[in-house]
Amino acid sequence: MKKEDFSRYLASVVPEPPAGFSDHMDRVLGQIVRQEENARGTEPRNGGTGFNKRVFALALAVLVLLCSAAWAAAHWGIFDSLGFLFGRPESGVQLQKIMHRETINDVKISILEAGYDGRTLLLQYSYRLPGETQAWASAEDGLPPEAMEQLNSRRVGWWIDHFWIDGQCVDMAANSGSVTEGTENPGEILITEYWRLDHLEIALDGRVTIALPIGEKQPLEQYSLAEHPEKYDADGMLRQPQQGVVVFSFDAGDVRRQITTLHPGTETVVDEGRVTVAEAAFSPLMTYITLALEGDPRALEAYKAANGEGLCDEQGNVLWPYTAADVHYAYITSLTLVDGEGNELFPEHHGCNGVGDEDAEFLYPAIPAERMPEELWLAPKKDGIISMQEAVQIR
Repeated sequence: MKKEDFSRYLASVVPEPPAGFSDHMDRVLGQIVRQEENARGTEPRNGGTGFNKRVFALALAVLVLLCSAAWAAAHWGIFDSLGFLFGRPESGVQLQKIMHRETINDVKISILEAGYDGRTLLLQYSYRLPGETQAWASAEDGLPPEAMEQLNSRRVGWWIDHFWIDGQCVDMAANSGSVTEGTENPGEILITEYWRLDHLEIALDGRVTIALPIGEKQPLEQYSLAEHPEKYDADGMLRQPQQGVVVFSFDAGDVRRQITTLHPGTETVVDEGRVTVAEAAFSPLMTYITLALEGDPRALEAYKAANGEGLCDEQGNVLWPYTAADVHYAYITSLTLVDGEGNELFPEHHGCNGVGDEDAEFLYPAIPAERMPEELWLAPKKDGIISMQEAVQIR
């Protein structure tokens, strides 16, 4: 490739650098040049037009800086739709523009983006309905029902509760979710999903092939285990179908190795029972905290004495008996992430992602290493006041 051709290609794939990038690059390159000048006279030289090691190191440094700028300057729709989960991480998350497109029953399906932080798989894709002139981005009540009705009338869309990674069946993972919305393009439906693969003990490394059941809807009776056992493997997991799936590839990289995972085991005893920090994991995208809960039977008895045995019907029959989760729900959902001084790290973020009888999960945005406080706690907050007396130490 000629130098001019390479320059044009580089300009086409690398976006404009963010403000301050040029000054930062000048400082880094200046340091490299000074190191080169100090080393002259001791480093062997290559003759002719070849590169020596330091020239190669210089080129590599420029490439790394350009890649960092490209990551920061790129616009990621995943962050627009799922910002309520993790805000906008500065770097480190494995993200990829997919741009896979195919048309099924006149519906244009586009796989737009994929991302992975070592625990959660992020996906964004869209459907474009033919002949529709209305754009649904500004719909006050969200995506209108007729949008999904049009999609369903063409027998296109998610049709079974599985997807496949490298042919392996992936079930619905707990605490996963999705956002469905309109865009500024007429007739376009945008779907952004987050899949908690860590809850299924699935980890991604390198390039993987993903098959989503978002193409032409298939008759579910054709996938009955009782009637079609040949479509299932020895573990009873559905094999990847040949029809109804949209297949694309994604490079998950080695981002898993950037996660720091702690198992503190620290315990805190409160009126509702015992709270143990089972795990705290810090990825480039999110902070994951899991608490193990052990309810105090005396607290449950007191709760029932004050509120009855459980939720009852009109005749007084107990439909849903109260359990430990009802007792400690108010305390657990009041917890917020603070430093050792009781200062909130994310005051606008509600971190509790689920509460059960025996465990609770919290999700917060990533905490960059340079801003990680010496101590981390989950402390109850009531009427705007943090109480460290009933706080749970994370690290």
